[in-house]
Amino acid sequence: MKKKDIINFVILIIVIAYAAYSYYNKTYDYNETEFLMDTIVNIKVEIKSKDAEKVVSNTFDLMRELENKLSCYQTASEISKFNADEIESLKLDEDLKDIFAISSKLYSQSDSLYDITIGRLADLWDFENEVIPSEDKILEAIEMVGFDRLEFTDEIVRKPAGMKLNLGSLAKGYIIDKAVDFLKLNGIESGFVNAGGDIRIFGQKKPLKIGIQHPRSERGELSGTLSVTNFSVVTSGDYERFFIKDGIRYHHILNPKTGYPADTAVSVTVISKQAVLADAYSTALFLLNPQQAINLANEIAEIDAIVFYLENNEIKSLQTENMKQYMN
Repeated sequence: MKKKDIINFVILIIVIAYAAYSYYNKTYDYNETEFLMDTIVNIKVEIKSKDAEKVVSNTFDLMRELENKLSCYQTASEISKFNADEIESLKLDEDLKDIFAISSKLYSQSDSLYDITIGRLADLWDFENEVIPSEDKILEAIEMVGFDRLEFTDEIVRKPAGMKLNLGSLAKGYIIDKAVDFLKLNGIESGFVNAGGDIRIFGQKKPLKIGIQHPRSERGELSGTLSVTNFSVVTSGDYERFFIKDGIRYHHILNPKTGYPADTAVSVTVISKQAVLADAYSTALFLLNPQQAINLANEIAEIDAIVFYLENNEIKSLQTENMKQYMN
């Protein structure tokens, strides 16, 4: 074989090898949106096969299944039956054991302000029709709040008759985490799950910019942005589900001790590897005064946070020591 032919042959082999490598390492982008958990859920993934549509569809099925299990608004769910006193005890599967373990930890860390037994109280507040409950009804509902009144065994939990659970402060984050676990298990190497602004990013090599909504400006106007890689970001704010009456803002993040919306912060953003922790802590920190919130967040290795609050009608902020590395 002539030298020129050898060179051409080698080049041909290289071209074929590169084409094969490119084919087998090609990633496909897939993006799908559905309405779940009372919000818009978007899943965007990268995968080295054309099975993304099926995997994402199955992921939405899993999320829907978990929503039905953990929701207190699905009348057929075990949680709803437990709340309605139709069953005396709630069986603890692995999902519920995880949920209650996290709830117990935050209840202790927040001086009992983070409390998933707030269901009766939450039911009183009608934000759609802008109804403020009577003082008597609020006091009556407070009597039915108290995580420490739950009775646990290894297999079940019992509650006082009339008490209601509300898992809304962490169920969404928990479901996001389970969705990401399922995606990874089924060959998805990178992407994100975004449920109404609660987002978890995974497998990304480059940082993704996440905006923090300004708590007193029009939607889309930001108080800052974060650059994060493979983290979850969740914000709790008094600008979601609220009404203003007689100059007072009433919002959905309730203080279980007063029965009224918390007046400590206006917005809390939490970063964590786990969406469930970002979700739960964004509520727990909101309920504490800003300095207490940041002191607590600084003690917890799994999270970083920024708290926005009002002082003399000015929005101010405090953040954890490590938060600045994510801020733009």
